[in-house]
Amino acid sequence: MKVKYLTLALLSLSTCSALAAQVNNDSALYNAFFTDSKFDFSTRNHWKYLKENAAQPKEVHSAWGQVFSFDYKSGYLFDTIGFDITYDNVIKLGASDYFASRNLLYNDGKGYNKHNAQGFNKFTQRYAKIKLGNDDFNLKGKAGWHSLKDFGIISSAKHLTRHSYLGYSGTLKYDNIYFSLAYIDSTLPRESAKKLHFLTADRKKVIDNISTAEIAYKDKDLTLDYSYGVAKDYLRRHVVELSYKPMQKLILGGQFYGSYALDNYDAMKQNKKEFEDHAWHYATDVEWKEDDWSVKLGLAYTDANKHNAIGYYNRHLGKNTRGRFNGLAAAGADYMRDGELVFTSVLTYDFVKDNSTGLYMNYGEFNYKHDTLKNGEINVFDIWKPTSGAFKNLSILSKVGYGWSYKTTSGSDITPKLDKHGKAQRSPTLSAETVIDYRFNLL
Repeated sequence: MKVKYLTLALLSLSTCSALAAQVNNDSALYNAFFTDSKFDFSTRNHWKYLKENAAQPKEVHSAWGQVFSFDYKSGYLFDTIGFDITYDNVIKLGASDYFASRNLLYNDGKGYNKHNAQGFNKFTQRYAKIKLGNDDFNLKGKAGWHSLKDFGIISSAKHLTRHSYLGYSGTLKYDNIYFSLAYIDSTLPRESAKKLHFLTADRKKVIDNISTAEIAYKDKDLTLDYSYGVAKDYLRRHVVELSYKPMQKLILGGQFYGSYALDNYDAMKQNKKEFEDHAWHYATDVEWKEDDWSVKLGLAYTDANKHNAIGYYNRHLGKNTRGRFNGLAAAGADYMRDGELVFTSVLTYDFVKDNSTGLYMNYGEFNYKHDTLKNGEINVFDIWKPTSGAFKNLSILSKVGYGWSYKTTSGSDITPKLDKHGKAQRSPTLSAETVIDYRFNLL
């Protein structure tokens, strides 16, 4: 559906609803469209920094921006149909060369020049929504530009703004069972207001659409979720996620992700492929939660064979997509290389009320040409999120970390670059990030 036609339809719906409400103000079916509406205004200040020398001489990747967001969610006319709109305005505050890798600001040009960094504005979401049924058995659907966070094999990550997709999605719920379907054909990336098509990794072919189905069981102690999807003629994807709470303070988790090559993937050159025929990532974790502290430990392994190179499991389904992935191996560097075993730990402690301080640590290793390569990082973070008082809608996150890995032949190839003695070369990284959020409930 063209955006302009969708917008006109939504405006017409709003106008008709307003006229109808004036005609019959006593009707709850009309009034709910307005009385259940919500209008929020929020701000986010986001800065990201990375210093690394993996694929080139030492470079700094830094971007800093401010976004003002307006989010309107209508009630349901006749308890059935409504619409939502999200508008984002991003202002550039600062940028270095290589800023585009931070996915905060729009890259208005070619190359890595900091002068290409620009702010932007967009209607991130604009969609019609429908619901049918009751609390135990219902159907909810959306059509238009909307975000899909962990929906089937698709997801929408957020920095200053969130990815949104053009298409359709819906979920049928019966008791504790959920069945979902989605079909999307283009995207508005989180760092841009420009509509883009999905592309193969070599950018030579368009992926016409991505379709996905999901079935899940959820209750207070157990979540079991299976998703299947296809990036047309490019990749086939399986996702299994589970979470079980055998006791109040203990949570056991597992995640399994698999990709299988299709015709347009097989047709790419070898140096553009992430794996040969298929790639799988297996992960498990255990978490213990107390009132003022928690600890989460994870272990994961990747199988992603690639001839004469290091293969890896890619979270995403091609260029301009965001794939569903909730394993702990996704950190500053993705620990999902072929044969890599990674151990992750997340430790948090509330030294004062509403403030959590913690350590996020990863250590991974794999073999390459009879050598064991070791990678890791240590991040210190702090989250202040007041639950009451004048700052109850404020959230401040800060993070700094050090990592160690190895030099690569290029930015897109993770195969180690060997020295004259046939050994991998060490490559350290330094990263930092701050995020300041504030939300105003206007309606």
